[in-house]
Amino acid sequence: MPRRTRKMLTELPAHRRERNRRLSRRARAKKLAARTALMERMPRLIPVTRLYAWIGWFLLLPACLVTGRTLFSSLGDSMSNAFWRTPAFWFFGMGFLMWLIWFLWLPRPVRLYVWGHEMTHALCVMMFGGKVKEFRVSGTGGHVLTDRNNIIIALSPYFFPLYAVVGVLAFLISGLFVDLTRLIPLPWGGGVRPLFGLFYFIGLTWGFHLTFTVWMIARDQPDLKINGTFFSLMVIVLVNLLIISGLLILASPQLSLRGYCSQWFDSAWNFLVSLWMAVKTLGGTLE
Repeated sequence: MPRRTRKMLTELPAHRRERNRRLSRRARAKKLAARTALMERMPRLIPVTRLYAWIGWFLLLPACLVTGRTLFSSLGDSMSNAFWRTPAFWFFGMGFLMWLIWFLWLPRPVRLYVWGHEMTHALCVMMFGGKVKEFRVSGTGGHVLTDRNNIIIALSPYFFPLYAVVGVLAFLISGLFVDLTRLIPLPWGGGVRPLFGLFYFIGLTWGFHLTFTVWMIARDQPDLKINGTFFSLMVIVLVNLLIISGLLILASPQLSLRGYCSQWFDSAWNFLVSLWMAVKTLGGTLE
């Protein structure tokens, strides 16, 4: 404000200054009342992360518990039916064990994991019609700059085993030209089938995915905070359990998709009954 105007205001009589103050207070009160009325007419909004947290607690957590129980129950039934004697079990186990030895006692291929992590982000972005503006990978980390994001894009590297999927696709394509079930005799006796290499590769790459996923989550990843850490963890656990269940169904001759779904619904019903009984017991105790 110019100096002359300030001087004129200060030279106003006292009653004029008081009247201006009252008008100013009245205008502020009207403005506040109008804002309050507007807020009362607006619907109450719930933060998205809080809504996701409720979904995580009331839907995803029970689903994880039921799926985990069904998986271990199905695995136990398969083991009792001599699943542990099948080549799928042994070669998958050998691949997984070899990766654990590498991860625990040899230099970890962090750059290879980071590249797969960021590439999974980029592929999901393109799958949803987005554009990848920048793709950067280093030995200490990486990032992808895109024009969109959602739950699947943010969390896909934690439940989508990119290298395992690429390996399976490579085996399937080679199966168009080579018989993967053909028995190849060994010099010391017996034989091996190329299909056994697929089981070994899946065990190796799945171990790679699982160990690095746990290792990276423990390092406080920003991907998990976008939709809420608890919700993101529940999504990751649930999808990984479902993928392992799918691998078990494919590998175990005694287990079918229909049988697994039947066990899942039985476990879910038992969980609901147990939860209801616990609530009733707690209510009776409080009374």
